[in-house]
Amino acid sequence: MQINGVAEGPDRTISLSLRDNHDYWVILDPSKQALYLNSTGRVLDRDPPSYIQSIVVQVQCTNELIGTVILHEVRIVVRDRNDNAPRFQQPRYYVAVSELTPVGTTIFSGFWGNNGATDIDDGPNGQIEYTIQYNPKDPTANRTFDIPLTLFGAVVLRERLNYEEITRYLVIIQANDRAPYPSERRTASTTLTVDVLDGDDLGPMFLPCTLVGNTRDCSPITYRAHVLELTEPSKVNPLNVTPPIQAVDQDRNIQPPSDRPGILYSILIGQGKNNGTHCLFANLKLKFWMRNNQAPYFLETSYHGYVNESITSGGPP
Repeated sequence: MQINGVAEGPDRTISLSLRDNHDYWVILDPSKQALYLNSTGRVLDRDPPSYIQSIVVQVQCTNELIGTVILHEVRIVVRDRNDNAPRFQQPRYYVAVSELTPVGTTIFSGFWGNNGATDIDDGPNGQIEYTIQYNPKDPTANRTFDIPLTLFGAVVLRERLNYEEITRYLVIIQANDRAPYPSERRTASTTLTVDVLDGDDLGPMFLPCTLVGNTRDCSPITYRAHVLELTEPSKVNPLNVTPPIQAVDQDRNIQPPSDRPGILYSILIGQGKNNGTHCLFANLKLKFWMRNNQAPYFLETSYHGYVNESITSGGPP
């Protein structure tokens, strides 16, 4: 402290003591004019719950010759040490996303505010940034989603979703503090479960469906019906079609069920052409059977022929 005078021994000219030494964090050695931290059995912690960010004591110097008193304020600033790792406020996070969501859309912003990870350290040691890590149990998750702004932690869709291929992603989110030296940074991880919702992106398909190879396309199907000619319509309607005409929408899990589109059937004349992405066509072949309700008849009332008299029996005329 460089106070002029002798504080110990028979030639002492000053005496030194401490004032306002709360919780006795400071020890004074008058002979050396040195202060020591009294941390035996306890921790000097800047972080919660202690919140000891500084210690202020008064060093009282008394002039033994004339009795004057001088006070010297000593302020000890407690610097932060990166001794705490980030902690997520929730054990896990969840979001549901439609498969029709455009690429580039923010699908999750639930880390904003105090709902994400927090770090009780101070300064850069307490600042959080988020990244997506590779998940060996879900190897496509880290390429399907991204966090462009690591300090905000908003998850953005990077690739198009397809409910028919993947219905759930398990995205590993890592939070790390921003300690000046990367080797000293601490991390924490959580899982963001992304459920893919079925969207109206597929048209109907006629049943029965026979898949073509390894695709999701059905082989063309032809329905058949037989009708006897001259039959009253009331006796043949509805037509007995083999197999029965039936179509289902390939988007079977659209929620809520009231939003699921219905199937509309219509008859087109000629070759059907796809006039919409949700239209499908099948052929219906009708075979008409003739009824045996007509007797044969001659086209002429009489016919004339000539025979040579020399012709033998059974020979050509």
